[in-house]
Amino acid sequence: MILVLAGCTVMPPNPQRGEDNGRMVYSSNRDGNWEVYRMDLSNGKEERLTQSRGDDIWPVGSPDGKRIAFVSTRDGNKELYVMRADGTGQTRLTYTPGDEEDPDWSPDGTRIAFTSSRDGNEEIYTVEVGTEVPPAISRERRLTHSTAMDAIPVWSPDGTKIMFVSTRDGNPEIYLMEPDGSNPTRLTYSPANDGLDTHLWSPDGRRIAFVSERDANLEVYVMDSDGSGARNLTNHPAADDGPVWSPDGRELLFLSDRSGREQIYRMRSDGSDLTPLTTGAEEHYWPVWSPDGSRIAFTSSQDKGSEVEIMDRDGSHPRRLTNRHAEEKWVSWVK
Repeated sequence: MILVLAGCTVMPPNPQRGEDNGRMVYSSNRDGNWEVYRMDLSNGKEERLTQSRGDDIWPVGSPDGKRIAFVSTRDGNKELYVMRADGTGQTRLTYTPGDEEDPDWSPDGTRIAFTSSRDGNEEIYTVEVGTEVPPAISRERRLTHSTAMDAIPVWSPDGTKIMFVSTRDGNPEIYLMEPDGSNPTRLTYSPANDGLDTHLWSPDGRRIAFVSERDANLEVYVMDSDGSGARNLTNHPAADDGPVWSPDGRELLFLSDRSGREQIYRMRSDGSDLTPLTTGAEEHYWPVWSPDGSRIAFTSSQDKGSEVEIMDRDGSHPRRLTNRHAEEKWVSWVK
């Protein structure tokens, strides 16, 4: 089913569609700087979780939903922070002159991998945070040691590997390493950029979706977790990027400007049954599946800004969640 979201209005939740449960966090600049907000989907109530003079961005919920990692410039440069899901206990985790970005929780919720420029180039670190806020320990570990860029770490679903992008061999390629930084293994071999836009594990950890420019434009690929069997799923002259696995691993969402505007599409994990979920004059970005796979949250260009919206997995029942005439992004589901 194809829906035009141009006329999407703010609507109350519908309990019959399961919209009366779940929460999401996101950042908004509605008050002049970026702050983290949380919304309860049962009643549409928003809570401002951070209040600082800097920018609070990139909120990511922990696997148990009890904590939120985020990046803040409240102390000058981009540093990594953690807080409880209700905004209390805000704790600074890193203290460096560089910038810390790309936070990603380990599956057991005890460590956060991130990118840091503290050493003059981008390297990957982890910080131990335990399970409480404030953390009983906050011990950092540098995982990569390269004169090139090592960035955008992503934990495997079982926590035994960390995937990342590196230019250590010239151009951006996808690598794996152990959680302690040992045994770095190159997965892609292409003269073009691989993984710099997106690289994500399938829920079962057996496949990796990524974006590559090896065919002269941005395309969505899937390969086995050992780097074999890479296959172009989108194969279109337009730019296709931002793949996101469904919770059951059977489908992928992605972004494409093949219609002339950036829109959200869905396809099976083998590239078949490609279906546009959004259309219209507005552009739509960065979809995020709900934990049960029944709904999709995303941002859309609205009123010279961007708003958070939600729709069913087939594109039906679109509903705008925010209406602040500001920029809203970095959406993440939390329990």
